Amino acid sequence: MKLKLLLLSFLLALPAHSARGDTPGQNFLIQCSACHAVDHKLVGPSLVEISGIYGKDPDGFLRWCMKPGKKRPDTIEMPSMAHVGEPALKEIYGYILSAAAGKTEQAVADNSAALENNRRPRVQRIFMPDASPAAIAVALPGDLSFCFDAGDCRLRYVWKGGFIDALDHYKGNGNALAKLKGDVLYREGEFPLSGGSTVSSTPKFLGYSMSEGIPIFRYLRDGVEYSEKITPLPDGSGIQREFTTKGSTALILKPAGKGAVAAASTGEGPIQTNSFTLTYRWK
Repeated sequence: MKLKLLLLSFLLALPAHSARGDTPGQNFLIQCSACHAVDHKLVGPSLVEISGIYGKDPDGFLRWCMKPGKKRPDTIEMPSMAHVGEPALKEIYGYILSAAAGKTEQAVADNSAALENNRRPRVQRIFMPDASPAAIAVALPGDLSFCFDAGDCRLRYVWKGGFIDALDHYKGNGNALAKLKGDVLYREGEFPLSGGSTVSSTPKFLGYSMSEGIPIFRYLRDGVEYSEKITPLPDGSGIQREFTTKGSTALILKPAGKGAVAAASTGEGPIQTNSFTLTYRWK
């Protein structure tokens, strides 16, 4: 299966959104949403149930998060969230109370179905194969998903089919990798752009915001600040990557990687704009 890489557009307009990582519920989304839904049991109890237990006991909530145990024989034991830190856990606590307010518990006939992606956008912070421990799995509308590596600040791969099987990961309290429920279509050998400082530096992840359920990642690479949003093409034949950069940095677009066929000028030409889109199609 060959990949066509098209350089769709270089838009001169500055980005209309800001991809900050401090939006309400951001910590919950990154740390907790894989296991906890608002009004029904997922892997762990709902936010409605948690709010009922700890609604007037924030200290008890913090103690449980720092050093959880096993309360229910039919529920996977939650790993310690001490690494998240007390300030973020307090923010998560406030978000849980706000999200659960006015909601009631809904029955789920088959909890295993809740682990399946229903093809709405979904973001899940989880250990993934062939990525650093800071991997983020994203299910796009349709049947494409991708793995973004927040440690190296780049796309790792795209796959087609189902989302992920995380059961072994949950049973092992985070000690196992999630499994892909589909076939990998594309693996990125290296980040497709270069520019800014001529001296290589360690990438720095700056967080992400959400736009219609899809994350917009912000990061620094070699002196350039990027934001990147990955979405499916309307016909489901591939993805498009919308990049914006801060300032007027001249970038170099690298040639397509192994197994890719360049369908437009993707050589070492300069990019002089703040916003542009790369499109990837599979035959």
